[in-house]
Amino acid sequence: METIMYYHDPLRRVVGYVLCVLFFAGSVFGCAREDSAPRDANKESSVTSTNNLSSGNSRTPYKLVFIHHSVGGHWLEHGNGDLVRELNRNGIYVNDITYGWEPRQLTDSALKRAKRKALGVLNKDRSGAYGIGDRTDIGQMYDWFAGPDTGIIMSAVYRENAETDRFGDHANDRSLVPFESEKENEIVMFKSCYPNTLFKGEPGDKPNSAPDPPRNYTADSEQHTIANAKRTFNDILNYFKSRPDKFFVVVTPPPRIELPENGRIARAFADWLHDDWLKENSYPYNNVMVFDFYNVLTSAKSENLSDAGEENGNHHRMWKGNEQHIVSVDRHTLAYPRNPGDNHPSSEGLKKATKEFVPLLLEKHRLWKQGLAK
Repeated sequence: METIMYYHDPLRRVVGYVLCVLFFAGSVFGCAREDSAPRDANKESSVTSTNNLSSGNSRTPYKLVFIHHSVGGHWLEHGNGDLVRELNRNGIYVNDITYGWEPRQLTDSALKRAKRKALGVLNKDRSGAYGIGDRTDIGQMYDWFAGPDTGIIMSAVYRENAETDRFGDHANDRSLVPFESEKENEIVMFKSCYPNTLFKGEPGDKPNSAPDPPRNYTADSEQHTIANAKRTFNDILNYFKSRPDKFFVVVTPPPRIELPENGRIARAFADWLHDDWLKENSYPYNNVMVFDFYNVLTSAKSENLSDAGEENGNHHRMWKGNEQHIVSVDRHTLAYPRNPGDNHPSSEGLKKATKEFVPLLLEKHRLWKQGLAK
């Protein structure tokens, strides 16, 4: 263990003694991995449909938790992306996780809170489960799904019951879908933000095959390459495979107004995630879906005028009864800037994403539930 009793700062000396006590008492105060083994699959036979709950149709509601930062918050927000409202209308209750979140069990006793504060003083509270809600870049998905604290983190994610308001109001409408506090989140959805489209490398780069690849790197680092991002997604797929009783939604990072090579590199990564990722890994289950948010936001009738429902354009949706992923417009940058020079998508673009995403989610989730019921 690191010896810290020689710091000249009295506060750090006290903190050091506190940490020594807490670390030696780890067996008492430490956090166990609660989610290290798969659970039995949910055998409910009821499946989600596109009928509105308010129409009087009775069916089992589901809970979804969305891990996101600003763009995701705007997408959820009433009057902006309206995603929560549309999910509620289709029987899905939405919780969300953003900046500042970490598993409650890290601070559920006085001694754990003391340990948390001590780590903060020493700037050691930004790894593992600590402060995990602040870290949603692609490279940081190791901590969520493939790190030593994954069990702690994901157990808390499944139990999370929170509607954040940092990026606007998106409270659930409980007249459409009930709140069931004891029910776990069945759908886990996550998205990295637009800085993650600033990839280094070439579009066709293969996944990094090194025995010890970069982990928990940020989007602004030299390690944020196509090869490393592909390796990250390959590695976290093992966790999804271990939980066939949960449904995971990967949302591709949204485009920016300006991108290297006019978006050619970022487009290639989004295409790989949608077209090749699961196939290359011979993934055996249907509990993972990719929504190409990137593609959806790269075409419009005109700047900031949605082309949702149009035959042509760049779309990822249900179309004439089938999933359609189409790129018919040669544009690979954001078609819906919120303001000039602002990489956040506008309400018009986010509403297009909602219209295309919700029916696709319902169909993919229905097929997964159907498989569980067999």
